[in-house]
Amino acid sequence: MAEDVQLKPCSFFLVRYVPDIVRGEGLNIGLFLYSPQEEYLDCLFTDDFRRIRSFHAQADLDLLKDLPQHFEGEIRRREDRLDDFVREMQESYANLIQVTSPRTCLAADPQSELQNLFSRYVGTRHSAALAQDTRMRVKQRLTDALRRHGVLDRVEKRVPAAQWTGSGDPFTFDYGYRPLEAAGKPNGHVKLIHALSLQRDNDLAHVLANLMVNYVRKKEPAELTAVVEGLPGAGDETALHSQRILADAQIALQPIAGLDDYAQSIRQELA
Repeated sequence: MAEDVQLKPCSFFLVRYVPDIVRGEGLNIGLFLYSPQEEYLDCLFTDDFRRIRSFHAQADLDLLKDLPQHFEGEIRRREDRLDDFVREMQESYANLIQVTSPRTCLAADPQSELQNLFSRYVGTRHSAALAQDTRMRVKQRLTDALRRHGVLDRVEKRVPAAQWTGSGDPFTFDYGYRPLEAAGKPNGHVKLIHALSLQRDNDLAHVLANLMVNYVRKKEPAELTAVVEGLPGAGDETALHSQRILADAQIALQPIAGLDDYAQSIRQELA
C-alpha cells in the first residue's frame, strides 16, 4: 500500500525585476521553491515578455530570458550544498534582479506547489506545463513514485560512491538497495538509481559510466538505473550521445513515464 500523503515544510522566494533601485518599484518575474526534506530546489520564470516590456520599456530582455538557464545551471552545480546556495542567493541578488526573503509553505508535491505559487504571485505562462527536462525535476518525479508505492523508506538515500572509489569522493547516488536473496529472485547484489536529464546532463552521464565501469563493478556485482526525462528523438544529438554513453556502460534507462511500474518492481524485489 502506498504511503499516506505528507505535507513537507518548504520555503519560496520571489524573484523581482527592479529597474530603478531608488524608487524600488519592481515586478515579480520568477519564483524559487526549496524543500530541505526532499533536497529539492527549483525555479520557474515568466515567459510573458510583453508584460515586462509594458512595465519597463528599456528592459534588457536578453538578460531576462537567460535567467532560467543561469539559475538552473547554478542549482545543478550547487546541488550538494543547496542550503549554502539559498543563503548566498538572497545576499547576491539585491539590485536589478532581487530575490526576496523566504516565505514558508507546506507542500505534498514541491513541483506542483511551485506551479501553484507561480500562478498566484507571478502570473500565467504561455508554456503552462513544467517541462521535465532538469535533473532536479526528474529526481522529484522518481522520489514521488517511490513514495507512492511504499518503498521510499526501504531504499538507501544518497548512497556514497566513496565506498567503492575511496575516501574523499563527494559523489552520491540518489538511491540504492539490495534485493532480498531467495530462490528464483535476484541474488542480493547492489542496485543503484540516479536521476539525470539526457539533454542537459551529458557530463553526469560520463561520471556515472566511469563510476560503474572503473570502480563499482570492480568491487562487486552492481546495477545502475538512470531515470531520465524520456528517450531521445532521432534528431536530438546531445541526448542521443548521453544515451550511448550510458548504454556502453550497461546502465539501464528508465523514462519517467514508466516510473510507477518501475517503483512497483522495486517493491516486489524487496517483498
